[in-house]
Amino acid sequence: MEIGIVGPGAIGLLFAFYLQKNEQDVTLYTRTVEQSEHLNKCGITCVQNGMRETVFPRVSPLENIKNETHDYTFIAVKQYHLEEILPYLQAEKRLIFLQNGMGHLHLLQQIQGASVAIGIVEHGAKKENASIVHHTGVGSTKFGLIHGEKKQFEPLLPAFSSGLFPVALENDWKRIMINKLVVNACINPLTALFGVQNGELLTNPSFHKVMKQVFSEVMGIVGDLQCGEYWERVCTVCENTAHNISSMLTDIRNNRKTEVDAIVGYLIQEAEKQQKSVPTLSFLYHSIKGLER
Repeated sequence: MEIGIVGPGAIGLLFAFYLQKNEQDVTLYTRTVEQSEHLNKCGITCVQNGMRETVFPRVSPLENIKNETHDYTFIAVKQYHLEEILPYLQAEKRLIFLQNGMGHLHLLQQIQGASVAIGIVEHGAKKENASIVHHTGVGSTKFGLIHGEKKQFEPLLPAFSSGLFPVALENDWKRIMINKLVVNACINPLTALFGVQNGELLTNPSFHKVMKQVFSEVMGIVGDLQCGEYWERVCTVCENTAHNISSMLTDIRNNRKTEVDAIVGYLIQEAEKQQKSVPTLSFLYHSIKGLER
């Protein structure tokens, strides 16, 4: 099966590693020629439970994707890069988007001429350098159909045969996206603002109280009555990833743009539509925007 992956970030490297390891025909697309040359030389190394393994998929600059066709193409760039990436993908027939947040759904619904799915990734992944990714937490990936036929994506599932990379097609994918959005909104911006690992949101009483305030505002927006179940999920993720540094904190420390617009910004927009006041989320949003470089 010929599979394209756009974006050599932590998730892009992780998907490329496991698909290539399962003997799929993978091409990873990078922004620059220098990135592709480095990855073609070094391969992709995945570190999991102290074990290291390297695979060698093809790697090519993004501009070359227009000359190729793939059975499936994964887009693993940050949400704020999507609009500049989409023109390169006009020939692709099956697209799977792996972004955090929900602010991009309206953009995906406008794509014509292709079947479109989203992938909700629950793995922990941390990029050590351009060619090494740490698989820090085994989760699952759930695919949901934006438009097209479900049967078009069913042949993709056997491409992920590893027990460390379970996948499934979900009908109620929006609920799963909301679940992940709640977790991301409660953890990522707070760890970025406070400069702490995920677990400190549980062990520090003051941070824990702020996280509850954020959670309360988020649940008021998403309108789900199962607050106890969602709160338990947030705390479980904090506990299971206690020593992890969130992607948003990593972005702040590396002077990169964050995904705060895709996560907190989206929630604020939804609150405005519902005419609800969300002072804590607003404070969080502007605080992170102020820290961005």
